[in-house]
Amino acid sequence: MNDFYNALGIVSVAKIYEDIFSSASNVILTDNPSFSKEDFSSVFPQFSFGDTNQDNQDNIPDIVFNIFLSMANAALKYDRYKSSWKYLMCLYIAHFCSLYLMTTQGDGTAQSILRSAVPPMVATSKSVDGLSISYDTFGVYNDFSKYGTWALTSYGAQLVTLIRIYSGAGMWVR
Repeated sequence: MNDFYNALGIVSVAKIYEDIFSSASNVILTDNPSFSKEDFSSVFPQFSFGDTNQDNQDNIPDIVFNIFLSMANAALKYDRYKSSWKYLMCLYIAHFCSLYLMTTQGDGTAQSILRSAVPPMVATSKSVDGLSISYDTFGVYNDFSKYGTWALTSYGAQLVTLIRIYSGAGMWVR
């Protein structure tokens, strides 16, 4: 039907507005370039991958890495971040790999699993005689209070900071 209207020279006003505003919308629908585990490891070689076993609980399983890679690909668009895109992808994946490693440490008992699921805390006050200590989980990163778990790792804090720098432009949604 569009070919019929185009042949008559009839153009939808909505189509004209869409063409005008979509370029200024800041909504990016293009695909990202390829990104691999090797790209990630070249920036953050401290992470190791492969099957986990009793001898090496520090490995991140390939399937877990691939899940984090898919999440990063959906969240971060090359056409928005250009030369910073690869580093931002690495920060995103490193953040979730760190959280994954935090929750997989221990001997597999219920106590160990619960202990590893507690977010890292900063001691804010101490008492010696009464053996009292106060902790604050997010006091260090108050600026990131609306960003959920991103404040729990230095990778997430860096990612949030850089994305906030890039997010000054608005968007138009049709």
